[in-house]
Amino acid sequence: MQRYFLPNSQFYENHATILGQDLHHIKNVMRLRVEDEIIVIDETGNAYLAKITEMTNQSARVDFIEKLQSDIQESKITIAQALIKRDRFEWFLEKATELGVYSIIPTLFEHSIIKVDQENESKKIQRFQTIVKEASEQSRRFMIPKIHNVYKLSQLPFEDYDKILICYEGATRDDLIISVMKQLDSSMKILVIIGPEGGISPKEFKLLQSKAGIVCSLGKRIVRSETAGLVVLSLLNSLWEC
Repeated sequence: MQRYFLPNSQFYENHATILGQDLHHIKNVMRLRVEDEIIVIDETGNAYLAKITEMTNQSARVDFIEKLQSDIQESKITIAQALIKRDRFEWFLEKATELGVYSIIPTLFEHSIIKVDQENESKKIQRFQTIVKEASEQSRRFMIPKIHNVYKLSQLPFEDYDKILICYEGATRDDLIISVMKQLDSSMKILVIIGPEGGISPKEFKLLQSKAGIVCSLGKRIVRSETAGLVVLSLLNSLWEC
């Protein structure tokens, strides 16, 4: 069943109003009509099965039938993903959303080839938010991952997290993530650091170690930057959602 994430301002006691692009999608893409049912979700993850009761060119009203509960426990995994080429970064956003990431911090490293100015950043973040919203609807999530503003690695709020994982190409076999996972549980706020194509510099690695970061190896193969975080999410999903 089609679902739509709506701002809290469009929710009322027993109904919600649908506007803008969501209305366009309902009317012109899905071709839904009055009496059809959809799922609507507010900004805090409250989800409702709802019936379309009114529809005009400006808005639609949906009346709540019942409140829904997710059978998946949302983890609190944040990925500080290096800014990489646009198509690869956007692919990462979509797939990380499907795999249940809690939030994403676009991050600049010493070896980052992507440069961001203030005007460009605003446009990028807006596009990133659209991508994760659509991916959340498609993957039937009850929340949209938060997209943070762009941070330099040194500016990340390390103190906000219980554990910090450093996905590092120089890690040894003793640092395999399967072993590291034994130190984690689904209630923890976890920050996963993923470097750019050029890797994490020695200076950056020392900084991360000073923040009590745990070095992780993803195995013998070297994976692309956009793949590394997905490996971590997949492994943790297999541990916590089964």
